[in-house]
Amino acid sequence: MWSAVMAPSEHQRILKVWILLFFVLHQVYCLLPAPQNVTIVSFNLEHKLIWSPGPGTPIFTHFRVQSYRKKKKQWVSLLNCSELSTGESCDLTTYFNNPHCYYFARVQAFIPDQESNWTSSKLFYPILDSKKPLPFSILLSFYPPKHLKQEISLSAGLESAILGPPVVECTSCGNCLLLQLSPPPSRGHHRQLEFFFSSYIVNVSRTRDKAQFVIRASSGKNLINYLEPGVEYCITVLPETNMNKAVVPSGPHCAYTSPVPVNTVPLFVAALCTLFLLVALFSAALIYRGQLGVLDKLQPRILALSVYRVLRFSTGFDVSWTPEHHQHQNENV
Repeated sequence: MWSAVMAPSEHQRILKVWILLFFVLHQVYCLLPAPQNVTIVSFNLEHKLIWSPGPGTPIFTHFRVQSYRKKKKQWVSLLNCSELSTGESCDLTTYFNNPHCYYFARVQAFIPDQESNWTSSKLFYPILDSKKPLPFSILLSFYPPKHLKQEISLSAGLESAILGPPVVECTSCGNCLLLQLSPPPSRGHHRQLEFFFSSYIVNVSRTRDKAQFVIRASSGKNLINYLEPGVEYCITVLPETNMNKAVVPSGPHCAYTSPVPVNTVPLFVAALCTLFLLVALFSAALIYRGQLGVLDKLQPRILALSVYRVLRFSTGFDVSWTPEHHQHQNENV
């Protein structure tokens, strides 16, 4: 009798164990693959979170992103990154708007009936050098002590922003170059960039023989004097900052200094002398041509007067004839 009573309860316990084991196995083996390579990428204080799907992730899988609020000690979902598709990234610029704070984010893959484990990024500090070791006190402020050992191995690194290159305009001004330096354009963080891009290291290289020198400059207009005239110089500008070493220099900007000005006084004197000589020759030609014309007019009168004098001397008679009379007869004929 007792065996008959105990049999159903025994079967029920075995059934419950199998059901529990089934659900455990379902949770273990039916989880979506967690995202990999979760990284915060920042360029000129514009931040975004990127990742790659885990192996075997279905194509139609979506992803959600959360950021950690240090003051509230809790994770907060980001509305614009709550249902991202594969290949999309999460824009964090408006959320991580203070370059002097530490930030932290994580990603989860999900489909209607399944989801993956969360994958966290490294701590992100926009203006700190990523090569420096992360202070242990900062880790303690982000991780509760009971979870520190589980997550410190995954996120004990530090990611920082990349700054640069600056905007450079180079123009010639005689034996000098005029540089116009300004921070790169950025969405919503221009004032912070003006702080980081307040001073620069300028490398000046002469193209002909690669001779170079270095000067320091500031934002705005800068003048590089005492350069060789008529020579090409190339300028490379690097932002100078003590907080973030991940800076990108500008590309080379080349310009020619103005050539040596030509002395125009000898050319002007030579042109003036040439013009004076041409005028003198032209005037002499006109004068000479005019004298020949006068001789052509006087020659018949002189010849007639000579003939008249010869006749009068040889005959002794007073011949009533004058050159004007001869001219008048010729006109009548």
